[in-house]
Formats: sequence, C-alpha cells, structure tokens
Amino acid sequence: MSKYKLVHLNCGNINQWPHWNLIATIMLPAGTTTTYYPAIPDNADDLTLAQLKAYALAEFEKANG
Repeated sequence: MSKYKLVHLNCGNINQWPHWNLIATIMLPAGTTTTYYPAIPDNADDLTLAQLKAYALAEFEKANG
C-alpha cells in the first residue's frame, strides 16, 4: 500500500501529440498535495485510465522513495 494517494490526473496539451503532458496531483502523508509531471509512457495510447493512474503514482513513488 502506498503512503501517497493520487487525487487528480489530467492530460494537458493533447493537441500537441506526442508532446502532451500528464499532470498528477498527489496527496502526501501529511495531508498536503503536490503536483507531479510524470513522463509520458511510450505505450500511453494503449493504456486504460486505471493503468495511467497506477503509472503516475508509481512514477511519483520512484522519484520520491
């Protein structure tokens, strides 16, 4: 179980494919939030929303141990 929680996941600049953005709002253990911009996975078009959510949270965890 993660100590972090994904609160929001947005896709930005979709019209700029392949240079669009994932924008994740993550809740930290203290109850505050932070914004994180994970890299777009190569297979993003093949992922479900649930997979994109899991990916964003996993990338944040890797970056923040």
